[in-house]
Amino acid sequence: MSGNSEIIPGLEGIPIAESAISLVEGEIGRLSYQGYSIEDLTYHCSFEEIIALLYDGELPNQSRLDEITDKMHDYRQLTPDQIELARIAGKQSHPMFALQAAVASIGGAKNDFESDLDHVVDRGIALIAKTGHLVGTIAQSADNRDYVGPSDSDSHAAMILKMIVGDDCSQKHIAVMNELLILQADHSAGNASTFTSRVVTSTRSEAEAVASAAIGALSGPAHGGANERAIRLFQEIGSVDNAEAFLSKMFDAKERIPGFGHRIYHAKDPRSAVIQRIAEEILVEGTESHELYSIALKVEEIATDKLSARGLWPNVDLFSGTVFHGINVPIDFYTPLFAASRMSGWMVHMKEQWDSGNRLFRPRQIYVGNQNKDFLEISNR
Repeated sequence: MSGNSEIIPGLEGIPIAESAISLVEGEIGRLSYQGYSIEDLTYHCSFEEIIALLYDGELPNQSRLDEITDKMHDYRQLTPDQIELARIAGKQSHPMFALQAAVASIGGAKNDFESDLDHVVDRGIALIAKTGHLVGTIAQSADNRDYVGPSDSDSHAAMILKMIVGDDCSQKHIAVMNELLILQADHSAGNASTFTSRVVTSTRSEAEAVASAAIGALSGPAHGGANERAIRLFQEIGSVDNAEAFLSKMFDAKERIPGFGHRIYHAKDPRSAVIQRIAEEILVEGTESHELYSIALKVEEIATDKLSARGLWPNVDLFSGTVFHGINVPIDFYTPLFAASRMSGWMVHMKEQWDSGNRLFRPRQIYVGNQNKDFLEISNR
């Protein structure tokens, strides 16, 4: 380190953008989109309404909602080549890597997004719509099923869930998928994947490059992948009676509890409370999903007692996997569904980044390596 420079690990507390899209109030455990509480939006809105809200700053009237819904239906179509590429990737890779590749592949032949800024909203809505379609396509391929696309009448949530689990899913489960999409649509500009979307936007990249990079950031277990790790932990614990001894070993080994702790929240994540309400409404006692939820509740009790004094509280990932499990979504698709939801936030942040003037992100480093070394020919090394 040289001069008066100071490293802020992880850019902790460093503002990186002004944003009006969502507000995370970590001290009191509150989340809002464009001023509306996540609880009200999740309980009362469709995902299509949330897309309008995030772009427009206000909830849509019926005419605007119809317009967004029609665009989502029109734009979600994929070409046969795009479907085939997604299916090939779905057989060869983890669904997150398959999704990242598939989203990048739907980019156009040109690489000049600045000339297309008049269509930035439509480009974003198209990617939101197509990403849901791609998740379903990859799920069918991973399960060795033939491709069956969306029906004209399907909402975004219905399209995704039907493509993943089949047409026999209930309207109640589709409503749950809608709620899950809303719950994870945005979470401020500072989280790793949304910050990534802004950084890549600042290079004036095409929308598909922005989206693909953000998916890569979301795939890590310290970000979106925690929901998969949490459900696998509950499966490994096996029963509520085993939880205390199992967690005691984890604490002794200083292992992290997936679904616990958040860089911003110093209270229980409000999304976690919404997820619990959903879980209690749909999980049927006596099923594996209900047992996993019971284990999650026990983990919450034990870990809160142990960790809350250190400012670590349940986040959205602790319970979300139990709800995904309850609507029959395979574990490997929990994070891709997170991506399908968060695509809305990434695309709105892309627009907001352009609207702000889109200055290239260029933080500096502090060099700590060697200097002024004498070069030696290979024969003298």
